[in-house]
Amino acid sequence: MIFGRWGLKGSSPGRRLVAVCLILVLIPACQWSPAQFYIPLAYAVTGMCVALLMSPTLTAALVGLAVGCLLGAAVYNNSLKRQIQERQRGEPQPVY
Repeated sequence: MIFGRWGLKGSSPGRRLVAVCLILVLIPACQWSPAQFYIPLAYAVTGMCVALLMSPTLTAALVGLAVGCLLGAAVYNNSLKRQIQERQRGEPQPVY
């Protein structure tokens, strides 16, 4: 096997099929909520719009989209962490 710039060169279609099947099998184990996608997506679109207002180029659009998506993911993770902490405060702590 030769590792090239774009991954494995000469990998067989069978390996790719196995990889796709593994991904599809493991997807139901992931907890999915619409907020996981909609919050980063909303921030990404907003970031792209702001970047395009400042400089109407393709590069600015892509950078704004990426930065907005990262910011949205950070906001989602922060709100998730706060929810977990609030749940833990409500439950009695075990005594060791």
